[in-house]
Amino acid sequence: MQWHTKRLLDNVWGPTGAIILHIVLFLLLLRYMTVSKHELASEVEVVIREIETFDELDDLEQELDKLDDIPTVVETVAPPTVSLDQEPPQVDAVTPSTMDAVDLSQFDVMEAVSPLKFRGLYASRSAGGREAALGKYSGGKGERTEYAVKKALEWLSNHQYPDGSWGPSYRVAMTGLALLTFFAHGETTASAEYGMAIKKGLQFLLKSQKGGKFVGGGGGLRSQIGVYEHAIGTYAISEAYGLTRIPFLRYPMEDATQIIIDGQHEAGSWDYDYVHGPEAHIDVSLSGWHIQALKASVMADAKNRGLKTALDNGVRGLKSACDMTGTGMFKYGTRVAHPYDNVMTGVGVLCMQLAGHAVDAEARAGIDALQNLHFRWTPGAAGARGVGKWPLYGWYYVTQARFHQGGKSWVTWNKEYAVPLVSMQNKDGSWCPPPGSAETAYGPVYATTLSTLMLEVYYRFLPTFKPIKTKILTADLDLEEEDDIVIEFGE
Repeated sequence: MQWHTKRLLDNVWGPTGAIILHIVLFLLLLRYMTVSKHELASEVEVVIREIETFDELDDLEQELDKLDDIPTVVETVAPPTVSLDQEPPQVDAVTPSTMDAVDLSQFDVMEAVSPLKFRGLYASRSAGGREAALGKYSGGKGERTEYAVKKALEWLSNHQYPDGSWGPSYRVAMTGLALLTFFAHGETTASAEYGMAIKKGLQFLLKSQKGGKFVGGGGGLRSQIGVYEHAIGTYAISEAYGLTRIPFLRYPMEDATQIIIDGQHEAGSWDYDYVHGPEAHIDVSLSGWHIQALKASVMADAKNRGLKTALDNGVRGLKSACDMTGTGMFKYGTRVAHPYDNVMTGVGVLCMQLAGHAVDAEARAGIDALQNLHFRWTPGAAGARGVGKWPLYGWYYVTQARFHQGGKSWVTWNKEYAVPLVSMQNKDGSWCPPPGSAETAYGPVYATTLSTLMLEVYYRFLPTFKPIKTKILTADLDLEEEDDIVIEFGE
């Protein structure tokens, strides 16, 4: 009996045990695979191989380029891009300012600045660009002029007020001029030496802007100086944005630019308090700073309504002040019976060049008239050989106009003005206004900035011109033909 029971159990267990054993092993294996699947789910197999053909390399680069297409989330909406060939869509007036609710005066421009890329007319402001331009245009005087420029920048940096301004009076205008002097040398908020001074200067300008208007020590826009201050402040803030593309500067720039556009009267000029109507006067001197500011806004890609039209109308206003029946000079305007002179001629010619009208008849007549002018540091008559009681103001415009003219006219002028101007610099790096001039009331910051801008002319704006042949009548130069230029509109 026991033998039969044991045999029976052996017979049953044999196949049954095998089945049970297989089931247990299967369940254990299934559990192991499930756990392994979870553990391996996060693992990535990396295969490294050499790229064998240029086609494969191109495919890889195309895939990597797609990463640049990932949209960036921003908190503000930038104005739509509008070509300057057409007017931007009409929008409401710019006051109150789009950014009035934001305290822009405290923004950290040191953090906001993007990597610099000088372009267009600013292309020669980099270190390499300055060196190349000095070699090409300074006539061998570049080493002396650059030494003077660096001393002046250091002096300006050391004579900035704690609130970020320069003075002592008309601080918006003086701060704007000082910033333009730094910008002309390629210095920005990212500059190791002068970045902090520029940052503080920009913050001061932003604090001085109310509803788009720069309000300084000149009595606001209801005075002569107040309108100059707004134009120079706009010029500086526009160059700042054009060079750095700091996002916070776009809206202050466009608000200030719109004030200039809306302030232009029907004759294509600007008057005190930005008045319009029959009582408004043509003022070439005011037009000079306003057209320079508008040009800087164009170069900074401002999207203001009426920007291109305002620039064109500004040229129309300048042309109306040119004596086309006699001297070819420009006069101050219609406010007073002001004679035609070299100061206003320099203003008119430079602004027409910057606006793309260098070959128009009035610009040609004006540049021809300036051939008779000679550099004299002390004030003199406002006739053919002098600039009256505003020598620095006159030289600032004349130097740029003849630089943009190029050719023998520039070579002659460069030989005449550069070394004497450097020799008048004080040992500390500043300049004083010429004794006996009307400019003594504006102090050394005014004199230093205008003098430095003259010595930075070699690289401040890239002379984007096409040489042409034109006959120029001159009194002192025996020239039958001269190289003139065509300045391209835009950048």
